[in-house]
Amino acid sequence: GKGSAKAAGVAACDPNRGETITGANLEEEVTLWIQAVSGDSRGDETFGKWLKDGRVLCSVANKIQPGIIPNVNSSKMPFKQMENVTAFIQACRKLGVLEKDVFSTVDLFEAKNLASVQRCIFNLGAAVRRTAPDFQGPFLGVAQNAKVGDKKRESQVLTQYTGLRQDIADELRSGHNVRVAGQGP
Repeated sequence: GKGSAKAAGVAACDPNRGETITGANLEEEVTLWIQAVSGDSRGDETFGKWLKDGRVLCSVANKIQPGIIPNVNSSKMPFKQMENVTAFIQACRKLGVLEKDVFSTVDLFEAKNLASVQRCIFNLGAAVRRTAPDFQGPFLGVAQNAKVGDKKRESQVLTQYTGLRQDIADELRSGHNVRVAGQGP
């Protein structure tokens, strides 16, 4: 019936599913994660050179959500490679990476800001816990804050002050005196 499908959906988006990759530093974590997801080995290439043509990044995005980047260019022409990188950045946005955490194509293509590229990929590896329920990992970072926020809101509903107006419940909880209507201050 309908109920079982819903239950399966919830299980599939368990934020604790899959393995979380950790490394000595950001570059190592991101490298290990990309290798695990894409199946592509960095070898002894620099981080920037390895990812520059965008193909490995597109492969990562398509492993997380098949078909999110339908056309991956294998051309050696710079503008085709830049198209791959741009497509990956768009996929990051679709998969829940915030605008402030997205890198720009030249950050990677001209190796202008590889730290920004690494942060973006790290955020992708964490965001997909929430946004890609069919992706079983591995992941990066801790389960995203949005999850924690949701849990907090749920627990508020279950306090002993349930049924009171939220502002009154908050004051009771924080121990401030609450004036009850009809009584003096």
